[in-house]
Amino acid sequence: MFILLFVATTAMAQNRTITGTVTSKEDGLPLPGVSVKVRGTNVGVSTGANGRFSLSVPSGATALEFSSLGFRPQSITIGSSNVVNASLDADATTLSDVVITGYGVQKKKDVLGATSSIAARDIENRPIASLDKAMQGRAAGVVVQANNGIPGGAINVRIRGTGSIQAGTQPLYVVDGVQLNTRNDASFTQSNPLAFLNTNDIESIDILKDAASAAIYGAQAANGVVIITTKKGKAGKTKFNFNAYGGAASPLKKLDVLNTQDYVTLRAEAWNNQYLDGYEANKQYVLGTEMRIPNGATLTPAQIAELRTYNWQDEVFQNGVIQNYELSASGGNDKTTFYISGSYNASEAAVKKVDFKRGSLKLDLNHKATERLNIGASINLSSFAQAIPFSTDGSFLGNPAFSASLMIPSNQIRNDDGSYFGLLGSGQVFPGILNQNIVAVNDYNSGQQKSNFVVGNVNASYLITDGLRFVSYYGLDYRAVQGKSYRDPRTNDGYARKGLGQVESIWNTNFLTTQTLNYDKSLNKHNINALLGFEYKSEIQEGLNAAADGFPSPQFTFLNSAANPLSTGEFQSEFRRISTFARASYNYDNKYYASVIARMDGSSRFGSNNQFGFFPSVQVGWSISEEDFLKSSNLISLLKLKAGYGTTGNDQIANFASRGLYGSGAVYNGSSGITPTQLPNPDLKWEKNETINVGLDFGFWKNRISGSVEVYNRLSNNLLLDQPVQWTSGYGAFTSNIGQLQNRGIEVELKSDNFRSSEPDGFNWTSTFIFAYNRNKVKKLYSGLQVLPSDQSIRVGHSIGTIFTQKYAGVNPATGRPMFYDINDNITYSPVLADRRIIGDTQPEYTGGFNNLFQYKGFELDFMFQYEYGRIQSDGQLSFLLENGNRAFNTLQEAFDNRWTTPGQITTYPRPYNNGVEPGGINHASGSSRLFFKTDYIRLRSITFAYNLPKTLANKLKLNNVRVYAQGTNLFTYDDYMGYDPEWFSASTGIIPQAKNYTFGLQVGF
Repeated sequence: MFILLFVATTAMAQNRTITGTVTSKEDGLPLPGVSVKVRGTNVGVSTGANGRFSLSVPSGATALEFSSLGFRPQSITIGSSNVVNASLDADATTLSDVVITGYGVQKKKDVLGATSSIAARDIENRPIASLDKAMQGRAAGVVVQANNGIPGGAINVRIRGTGSIQAGTQPLYVVDGVQLNTRNDASFTQSNPLAFLNTNDIESIDILKDAASAAIYGAQAANGVVIITTKKGKAGKTKFNFNAYGGAASPLKKLDVLNTQDYVTLRAEAWNNQYLDGYEANKQYVLGTEMRIPNGATLTPAQIAELRTYNWQDEVFQNGVIQNYELSASGGNDKTTFYISGSYNASEAAVKKVDFKRGSLKLDLNHKATERLNIGASINLSSFAQAIPFSTDGSFLGNPAFSASLMIPSNQIRNDDGSYFGLLGSGQVFPGILNQNIVAVNDYNSGQQKSNFVVGNVNASYLITDGLRFVSYYGLDYRAVQGKSYRDPRTNDGYARKGLGQVESIWNTNFLTTQTLNYDKSLNKHNINALLGFEYKSEIQEGLNAAADGFPSPQFTFLNSAANPLSTGEFQSEFRRISTFARASYNYDNKYYASVIARMDGSSRFGSNNQFGFFPSVQVGWSISEEDFLKSSNLISLLKLKAGYGTTGNDQIANFASRGLYGSGAVYNGSSGITPTQLPNPDLKWEKNETINVGLDFGFWKNRISGSVEVYNRLSNNLLLDQPVQWTSGYGAFTSNIGQLQNRGIEVELKSDNFRSSEPDGFNWTSTFIFAYNRNKVKKLYSGLQVLPSDQSIRVGHSIGTIFTQKYAGVNPATGRPMFYDINDNITYSPVLADRRIIGDTQPEYTGGFNNLFQYKGFELDFMFQYEYGRIQSDGQLSFLLENGNRAFNTLQEAFDNRWTTPGQITTYPRPYNNGVEPGGINHASGSSRLFFKTDYIRLRSITFAYNLPKTLANKLKLNNVRVYAQGTNLFTYDDYMGYDPEWFSASTGIIPQAKNYTFGLQVGF
């Protein structure tokens, strides 16, 4: 007994207990879950909910090591005291060095593919309705173009060029593991499903650009993958954050059009050049008959000079109001963490009655049930409403965005008593081709589109054994869209019908489940990671719609008030996908890397003979900077060469494209019937993208300068196209796999710490430069064709969107007539189809951005320029405005001032000519290179000036942090473009232009 007691006493004398508390240096709050280890041993514990720990350490222990995700590790020497406290610094680079790569996380230094990451601070507080807009200019090879300026409207995103002709070209979006359906289901306005998410709830955005990285998502990943990770709770005292900003949205520009006097001159010249019967006589005709000005034919020059000009653009455009309010709370203990936030956003466009309002609620919970089992849940509830414009685009007479700049400037807007001028039934005649009072139309018509979202998931993770983990995941993306449109009987479109009402309801239910096994093991210098998974996805879309007219008065707008039911409709569509996938990654000594991915997808969308597709990839890498001959270099801190080959699929086609279909709605002899509408194709299969990617990651002087260069070649095979058949078959075409498309290019991302202060609040200056070049080319079409018959812009050997038209030669100095080149470059006044040639394309070749961040003593200045170069585009709005007197509507001042008027004059604007067609010639406003414009631009996309209150002062106010800021968006654009905006994508006729925004905000943490 004496010997045993002696041994035990001796052993206890060799150990001692050390206690302490770990806090955050930022706010002094305790940090739970921090790892505390004795240096050089496996002896360690984690701090509790109060940040405290108690650890029995060997007598020979010299130091304790403290580490926690999001904080810089710290080592503290053990002295004679039995109390050791630690205060950890936040480490933003720790989180930014992690990349979400699909069903897992990788350290950035281990990534072998082409990826780009966008951090929360890069996009926070931006007055944008949807997250896709936040990526503009911040990731190489990612082109983001606005379709228009509707808040919450459609955005076009293309990663590494356009990868398909008729199938979808948008990337896959994944929010916390939920694969979103981003189809725009709204009929009455443009509605972007990505607008459901408050961008300030986003922690990071990771973009998978090459097929080798995206292959883990298989058939959905041909156009790249955008992975959005939202904010989570962190253990510690509950933190509250309040953020509010407000401001204004104003038009980017208003078009400079003619006043009343210049309009009279222009139209009088046009009539006189056609009939040669005297300028004065034609001026009297224009004033009295065309413009319907009282006693117009007898007005003196002095009276004409006093005629009023009405500014229709000022009536249609506005300085819209922007408001945003957010409150979040996060915290927890070593077992459970939470994050909850609520937000409200109200944004008005630069055009009246195009409003956006959104309310959102996000809740994220994670709980450590046992040492092996973790469970979690995340849910986003969101509802946004959009006021419906007359039209989102198009040359409709009642469309304010189209007609405002074209209206005859003498047309009055209101009568003296404030009522609208020119309404049907008033006895007043509205002169000109644009014969509707668009201000009244915008005021009287009404409608709203509502979108309600539930996007969330539940998950469980179980550690089976050391290094082997099972994850079970269930996700839901539910969306209900309800729209209502009412054409008022006081407007032209509703007058004869006594009002027209339309309603629709659409429901989307997108369910996903994923079951995965993850293995992660390190043995000496060998590091192995493996993933095996199964996935099932089901998507159902249902809808109802109805229309009626004959309403008793404008105050009754519900369909049950209408006298005449016009139509009802109902539909349902669905598809399912089942998948298995695997990934194996290996690296030796963090020097030599290899990764293999394989995925098998089965989809109900494709033919019975080809419902399954296999998508493999392989990647290799060599971290040269880890070699002995570079490891100690002071110049090179990172140098990694990587290469990959992979395949992905594109399944963005109609759910029943492979099936033979019948359609209802036919009536024969008073009975309903069905008719065949589509030929089957049981051999229809996936579009397949094959990409070869070679990249180099580099860093110099301890990563003071860092970045990457990527070179890629992307081939899209088995293009999904509609192949025509003889009309005698009763069908027009069927979907088939024919054709090939290529995108190849280079991407550069460069980051530089230009100045880094050693003082905590010293001067710091960081720059980021993004550059990308992409060249698109059609390689092959069906049946040996060089041109797609249904689309002349699809031509073998050239880019998608190739412009094939006549070439404009300018104006004959002697006569003022428009001239063109024939196919042999001879001058002609009447070009024919055979004279057409390729003059360019609509695909941008060079894109990127340049960002700078300056910090000093709590002040911050952050600004980002975004640029695009190399495409030309027609602009339907400009085409009308450049008719220059052809018809009875307004024109640009530029065209009027530089029109041909006298022999010998050199100009590009022909003389005005009524109806535009001179004898022996064609209309200069018809298709030719004259009506295509360079859209190159550099834009100050965002600028933020902020001040952070010193923490000592904030703490005296019982606050954690206080930040005030001012921000501008789209404030300056350098371009040669005459239209509203060079950025727009697709049709520009009558679109609602983008706005420039000014906002001021306050953030408070407590």
